Amino acid sequence: MSGINFIGSYSGIDQSVIDQLMEVERLPLRQYESKKSSITQKQNAWKDINTRLNNLFNKLKTLQSKDTFTAKTAKSSNEEIVAVSTSNKAVEGTYDIEVKKLATNTKMVSSGINTDSFTIEKDEKLEIILDGDEENKIEIDVKAGDSLKDIVSKINSFTRDSGISATLINNNEGSSHLVLTDIKGAREITLKDEEGLLNQLGLANPDKYEKGQEAQFIINGVEVKSSTNTITDVVEGLTIDLKKASAGQSVRVTVGIDYEKVEKAIKEFVDQYNSTMTFIEEKLAAGNPDIAGSGGVLAGDGTLMRLHSSLRNFVTSSLFKNDYDGYKDISQLGVTTIDKYGQLQFDASKLREALEENPDKVMEFFFGIGEGEEKVEGFVDRLNNYIDSFISTKNGIIKNKNESYDKVLKDLNRQIERFNDRMEKKEEQYIRIFTALDVAMMQAESQMNWLVGQIDALNASASVRK
Repeated sequence: MSGINFIGSYSGIDQSVIDQLMEVERLPLRQYESKKSSITQKQNAWKDINTRLNNLFNKLKTLQSKDTFTAKTAKSSNEEIVAVSTSNKAVEGTYDIEVKKLATNTKMVSSGINTDSFTIEKDEKLEIILDGDEENKIEIDVKAGDSLKDIVSKINSFTRDSGISATLINNNEGSSHLVLTDIKGAREITLKDEEGLLNQLGLANPDKYEKGQEAQFIINGVEVKSSTNTITDVVEGLTIDLKKASAGQSVRVTVGIDYEKVEKAIKEFVDQYNSTMTFIEEKLAAGNPDIAGSGGVLAGDGTLMRLHSSLRNFVTSSLFKNDYDGYKDISQLGVTTIDKYGQLQFDASKLREALEENPDKVMEFFFGIGEGEEKVEGFVDRLNNYIDSFISTKNGIIKNKNESYDKVLKDLNRQIERFNDRMEKKEEQYIRIFTALDVAMMQAESQMNWLVGQIDALNASASVRK
């Protein structure tokens, strides 16, 4: 009889009834799953907060760089004639530039070379002498069997130092031209060879030789010559790129502080701060007590409440003592709060006024004052140190919180696993009980039928005897 499922055959208690019973038995599992979901949501919320704080930390690092405050900008009144770029070393000022003529490159073009018959039969040497100076030359070792492309490659292997660039131009008539160009400017190019190599290369009597010319320009009344149109050594930190002659007119170049770089850095900080604070407030929202799940995931979390309060305090409070003669709080630089939650707004014009009036004091506000043990932290260090206490991957508060959440989730998973094991055994127990009940009822019915049959037989026998 084993293997035959009697469940529900006689008692009417089938698998659907057992499933209903198991639903009741599994009610505690909902509590486990609900708690697990809640912990996971909190953990994910803290991970999101960590990401936002890390972004805020990085925005502050831009304000921690002196390059942000010392960056210079250079503007040309006519970039079609003179274009400029600058570094932080450039001195603020104006420069009037008149371009008389542009620099051109010395260029030598060989006569036609028959590429089909070209061959180097033995090792030779090619010398390229610059400005007639034997000390300023390059020597190219040409080997037997070298092709024109091989020779071009060997010349170009010295280009970084020599400034001489070689190219090979095919005229589509079965011949090529070797072109030598002085990319560093207008130097004289002289060639020497051994045993007729220049004839083979078409350079003994080149088709064209153009001696380059130096650029000539006047800057603030001083006449300057340059072998190149890109000048980096006339005004420290300023690169001047001559584009074309200015026909007697001057182009004004203005070098000043790059206010926009500082403004951009502070605006990005303010935007990230506002975004971070808004996100924190959403997670802390109390919600409607009559509506389940309407509150924030971290409502009532003391750590997050302290973070929100401290961030607002660090940003808006005064940094230095009353006798300090510089900027003490960020509102003096155009960053002010607009509501009770600490949202910020930025007035770039106020920052620019401060930078124009006293850029060193603006930098002191962000970087701090003093040295060593007597140093008073500036805005950036003070705020970043606090943020780091939360986001540090070594012992940060958020790291510790997530590890704590991981332990709770691990424990809940173990409890859920043990509970599911118990439920499997419970279901098996129900099946055994109700199967046994069906078997007992079947046996009882069989015995009843036998008894009824015996009684009927006795009654029939009694009737016959009468």
